[in-house]
Amino acid sequence: MINKQYILGLLTVLLFASCSNDEKVVFINADEDGGTGSPNPITQTLKEKAKFKVGAAVKMKDLQGEANYKNAVIKHYNQITAEFEMKMASIWSSSTAYNFTAADYLVGFAKDNNMKVHGHTLVWYDSFPEWFKNAKYDSIAFESKVKIYITDVVGRYKGRVKSWDVVNEVFADGGALRNETVIKPIFNDPIGFYGRCFKYAKAADPEAKLFYNDYSVVLDGGKRAAIKKMVTRFKANGIPIDGVGDQFHYATDTNRQTMKTGFTDMASTGLLIHISELDIKVNTAKSDSYVFTDAEAQKQAETYKYITTMYEELPQTQKFAISTWGVTDKYTWLTGFWHSKEYPLLLDADYNKKPAYQGFLDGLK
Repeated sequence: MINKQYILGLLTVLLFASCSNDEKVVFINADEDGGTGSPNPITQTLKEKAKFKVGAAVKMKDLQGEANYKNAVIKHYNQITAEFEMKMASIWSSSTAYNFTAADYLVGFAKDNNMKVHGHTLVWYDSFPEWFKNAKYDSIAFESKVKIYITDVVGRYKGRVKSWDVVNEVFADGGALRNETVIKPIFNDPIGFYGRCFKYAKAADPEAKLFYNDYSVVLDGGKRAAIKKMVTRFKANGIPIDGVGDQFHYATDTNRQTMKTGFTDMASTGLLIHISELDIKVNTAKSDSYVFTDAEAQKQAETYKYITTMYEELPQTQKFAISTWGVTDKYTWLTGFWHSKEYPLLLDADYNKKPAYQGFLDGLK
């Protein structure tokens, strides 16, 4: 009998030989061996192996519009984050009306499939609706409106959305308060305002876990110091913050020692740690001629393994979840934001498990 692995190996060779520079690698054997060199085939899903929640950012239109997408979410993950549908601009349609259609759908989908929901995000400078910004509220009216919004939204999903990013991306690179035009110009003490937002969320759902979320937390020492200073202030003043999310939009060439040092420093807060928007870029030079080769897939797999291994070193009491920012390369936000030739996630455009999937698994205990 001809050896099955021999045939699969031959097919792989033929496949690579036929690839032009404009074609991507297809992982034809991904369900058996993710390609990281691991002696163990992929026999478990992410949610089966991890002892913490493994989440993904999802969109209602993709869950409703494509069965393969929906099935992949159900198969691999046990927590979801709304990519857009729970942001203020999506829900707060006017001063007198909310639109909960999409958010309700996602919360219902999670319930039907025994998943948790992480709410993203209550207060973010970039998601205030235009009607709100155009109203030109003073600080008192501004905060009164935001308090009502937080109370209504968190209260609506009390007991169903188990955690929230209460505040998102307050600090600029380097650690100064972000010089945005929505919140900072109105409040003499923006950090005090953000702290009160945590209190409003806690009052609406005392059992929900409440997070601050930002990007480049483990790489940017100045930003991390500012976050830690804010956390210290919150704790000293009884502000109910439970955790910090680092988005982890990183790349195969991200310095691992810097990542590890920053991660350890952030964990020193003692708070829950959420890797909240994980994806790993491979086309780091933004090259139009980039080809996602087997060697590139291996580098990506090793990066995912490094991150999950690092996360597993946290005390169990600080492990909240690792969430990928998307499900499949087919719909990654990075093809619009970064480069059209980008493949940052665990499943390829055809929903095959990439070597990155095995890398993620290999880092888990």
